[in-house]
Amino acid sequence: MNHIKILAGALIFCMLALGLAACGQSDAKTDPGQPQDPISQAVTVRIQEVHLSTFTDVIQTTGIVKAHEDVMLSPEEGGVVKEWLVTKGEAVKKGQVLGILNDDVIKASFEAAHAQYKIAQLNFEKQQSVYKEKAISELQFKNAQYSRDAAKAQSDLMKARFGRTRIKSPIDGIFDENYYDEGEFAPPAVPIAHIVNVRTVKIAAEVTERYASLVQIGNLVRIVPDTSPGDTLEGRINYVGASVSASNRTLLVEIHIQNQELRLKPEMITRVSIVRSQRQNAILVDENVVQQIDRGKMVVFVENNGVAEQRVVKLGARQGTLLEILQGLKPGDRLIVSGIQKLVNGQTVTVNG
Repeated sequence: MNHIKILAGALIFCMLALGLAACGQSDAKTDPGQPQDPISQAVTVRIQEVHLSTFTDVIQTTGIVKAHEDVMLSPEEGGVVKEWLVTKGEAVKKGQVLGILNDDVIKASFEAAHAQYKIAQLNFEKQQSVYKEKAISELQFKNAQYSRDAAKAQSDLMKARFGRTRIKSPIDGIFDENYYDEGEFAPPAVPIAHIVNVRTVKIAAEVTERYASLVQIGNLVRIVPDTSPGDTLEGRINYVGASVSASNRTLLVEIHIQNQELRLKPEMITRVSIVRSQRQNAILVDENVVQQIDRGKMVVFVENNGVAEQRVVKLGARQGTLLEILQGLKPGDRLIVSGIQKLVNGQTVTVNG
């Protein structure tokens, strides 16, 4: 009986020992603390096949809309504003009378001077006929002639002063503002009205000095107003500054744009893209798929038979959020565009979709 008990106890002990050994092996296999090979773990990624695209190489900056012609009109002689003949916002023509200064005194002076001239002219004609008959001396004839000339000069002077009481537009444009109301005194050489021509506008933009040699008169420019992001206008550079600004190291350029619909208003802010060149067979990728791993070393990942392959690339110019790839990719490559943060060279990947 004792032998049976001893055998039963030994059997139980062996079974417990085997169970503990099996549990130890199981724990060893599933221990999360044990290091695992990251390359062997598949990372889910999305890919995009590389293809050739049309690329426009541009210099991007901002610009300010300016009126093509902007005139602050000042009277040459002061006077009380007698009448305005146009209203704000009205289109005006070059030479059109916009307003009249008080002309009562000058008008009377002009009429008196003109009358004196007519008398002097009549006297000269009479003296001339008499002089031809040798009835008067040459001195008397010259006196009549010079008196006529002096009277004419005085008449012309008063006529010019009378004309200055008419405020005329020097350009075709819009009557934007008058600074003195009827009855107010407008002093000379002080702005009395504002005329602008916005049928054609110019965009004043500044480019950094590094592009100074690349910007030329005639370059195509695309303009996008901040107020209308969906509108793109085109023009060409009409002026390039002769020197770089010492304050901000930029070069001034101006672009003339037709504005017949008056969509652009002076002092609006616009985005300016100066076209440097256009290429038909360029490789473009999103800037987010390009990583910098060393100073000046840029890489992307492509999928090749289920494995992530690291490629060193050479970058070209930028088009918005797209970067031009000059070297390192070719059409047909399967570029990895998501999940790249978890990738290393040789990483196993699973393509999603």
